[in-house]
Amino acid sequence: CQVVAKGRGICTPPVTCKQSPATCHLRNMQKQILKDTFITVFDSLRAHKLRSALTLLGVVIGTAVVVMVGAVLTGLSARVAAVSEKSAPNVIYFTKEEKIGPQFGTPTAEERARKDISYECVEAVAALDSPLAVSPQKVRGSYGPSADQPKMSARGREAINPLILGVWDNYPEVNSVDLAQGRFFTETERKSRAKVLVIGWAVSAQLFQTTDPVGQDVRLDGSLYRVVGLLKDDGDEFSGKICYAPYEVIASEYPNNEANIIVVRAPPGREDEVANQVAYTLRRLRNVPVEAPNNFGVNRAEQVFEAIQGILAGIAAIVAPIALAGLVVGGVGVMNIMIVSVTERTAEIGVRRAIGARRRDVLTQFLIEAVMLTSIGGLLGILVGLLLAYIASLLLGFPLSVPLWAVATGLLTSAAVGLFAGVYPAVRAARLDPVVAIRGV
Repeated sequence: CQVVAKGRGICTPPVTCKQSPATCHLRNMQKQILKDTFITVFDSLRAHKLRSALTLLGVVIGTAVVVMVGAVLTGLSARVAAVSEKSAPNVIYFTKEEKIGPQFGTPTAEERARKDISYECVEAVAALDSPLAVSPQKVRGSYGPSADQPKMSARGREAINPLILGVWDNYPEVNSVDLAQGRFFTETERKSRAKVLVIGWAVSAQLFQTTDPVGQDVRLDGSLYRVVGLLKDDGDEFSGKICYAPYEVIASEYPNNEANIIVVRAPPGREDEVANQVAYTLRRLRNVPVEAPNNFGVNRAEQVFEAIQGILAGIAAIVAPIALAGLVVGGVGVMNIMIVSVTERTAEIGVRRAIGARRRDVLTQFLIEAVMLTSIGGLLGILVGLLLAYIASLLLGFPLSVPLWAVATGLLTSAAVGLFAGVYPAVRAARLDPVVAIRGV
């Protein structure tokens, strides 16, 4: 029989072995040691629940952050790629800012000093011969912690984060707009400033649920609008929140919003030619000196999505050190609990050494215990990370995609933390003098 923790005696049953008795006996002992190690670890966790929970907290948090960030970034990247595939490659955006879309950091002094793109510039670009179609775009709404969101409601329900775009009636010729029901607004409605809306499918589901929204009234920032069209459900939550209104209506309702975006559709294969002609026109109207760079941005669809991918990479770079710090804190906690465990089990170590256990056996046992402890924390962290990623996907409206590398990284990193954190306590336990240690019995 082999003596294990808490005075239990476990006898190894005889097994049939084709190798030498000594080899079979050694293998049986190794299996028994591994089994005893598992039992010891779970006994320790049960006996010290609060201590074990506090010890594993850092590992759980660090692993959960790794899995959640991996899943969120993969899901967002998948959505960006899907939107990029559906976007027309020959659509060009001219903006006041250098880059369109969300950005890290603050604009430069030169960008802050730039004038907004005026309606005169829009009309001049629309008069050019080279573009296939041109439309201004005035945006009401944004995303982020300081976002100024429009308030849209109907039938006692409120839409979440709608994005209102004021455009011309020819916008479906400029950018792809697929309607499921109704129609786009007409030139007459635009010029007469009729308060009509083409709403996204996600907004329709929030306000009207399964009811046909066409012909219904909605209230946008206190003003009443009539829904004339419903955008087709393309499976993308973000595009489902976009609503189109006549440009003149948005310009009159929000006079403080003077910024315009010029959206230009170029003939296939002539994107550079059209971009240069529009840029020349804008430089002339904005009085840009010949030797000076553009004081406006020229962006294509692929550049927009490259910028978003850069933002996602920036988020990952920020969050990664936080996850690393959590794992380091967890490793320190594991090292502390293993040192305490060595002290508490000094007598057991002495007995094991006295009946023939080698230093290597004791070292291996405590290393396995440390790795198992952090691996349990890693598994819990993976579950927590997946749950948080699922909640984030519901709130932000992107597909949940859990990459295998995130799960593997979380689990392997937590095990590695246990290995490194357990080295010192394991070495300390292996170096105990059996005679001194057994006095604790």
